[in-house]
Amino acid sequence: MIVKALKEIEYLATRQVEIGILAIDKSLTGENKKTTILEYAIYNEYGTSSMPARPFMRNAFDNNRAIISNLIQTASMKVIKGEKSGKEALMEIGETIRGLIIQSIATAETWAVPNDPKTLKIKTKNGQANNTKPLIDNRFLIKSIRYQIVNENGTIEYLSDFKDV
Repeated sequence: MIVKALKEIEYLATRQVEIGILAIDKSLTGENKKTTILEYAIYNEYGTSSMPARPFMRNAFDNNRAIISNLIQTASMKVIKGEKSGKEALMEIGETIRGLIIQSIATAETWAVPNDPKTLKIKTKNGQANNTKPLIDNRFLIKSIRYQIVNENGTIEYLSDFKDV
């Protein structure tokens, strides 16, 4: 029992979970085939000279610090007690934080700068007349949020699927 717990604790100590727009997905493009998901995410997170910042990642982390801290502590304790493997704990952390980021995107109309009238006109032209929400452009950003578990050498050991909500 102790040997197994130590093995799982070592797993936690030598792995990390990465969540958001992953490097492996950086060149994915949406329907316009011009902008990659990484570019789209960066432009929205930090803004550009012609577009305000809509920091969906920072919003998710800043507004949920206590939840994330508690999640990490609870998952770690479950591993120490032998109730969960290290991989299961990191997957729970990854999935929960992915959900918080997706929630941040989905609720952007309550906290983000509204879309510019020019953007709304483009969305209407592209058949999205009912979609006036910031950050929601054919759900491309939401679908691209995922997580991976990597070892100390940077090798991906687990990669979550794309998921629409």
